[in-house]
Amino acid sequence: MTLQERLGYENQILKQDGLSQFQVYYDSPKNFYYLWGEHRTNIGKAYTIWSPIASNFPYGCPSVYIYKPNPLGGYAGLRTINGYGVSHEMHTLSNGPNGEVQICHWRQNRWDSSITLNRVMLKVALWLEAYEQHLATGQSIYEFVRTMQEI
Repeated sequence: MTLQERLGYENQILKQDGLSQFQVYYDSPKNFYYLWGEHRTNIGKAYTIWSPIASNFPYGCPSVYIYKPNPLGGYAGLRTINGYGVSHEMHTLSNGPNGEVQICHWRQNRWDSSITLNRVMLKVALWLEAYEQHLATGQSIYEFVRTMQEI
């Protein structure tokens, strides 16, 4: 299966699973694919998500970024989530090319080519709900997402 065929399949799965707010697009001038969409949390806040799709997908785990808002605020305005960089407590990896928060959604050593983008987006949705809880309580995102490791 070619990358283009796989990404067409990924779009079908996203739509079929009720995640049609996320779609894979092709940027022809820059010659690359990316996933883009907006997710609304249970309290109605909107977050724009983007994920550049590497040419080795599905064999490599895609990076996922919170494109907007950027920076991403933290509890009581004390520190942005961007300021944590790589953080187990916040389930984040190094910031993106524009300083965006990168979500830690899958361990590299557990990634395999059978994992589809809908499963990644489900983890993104869970991370965002945990983030909202962090804003309300000050607890780390890890406290809310530690049970989602095998979704």
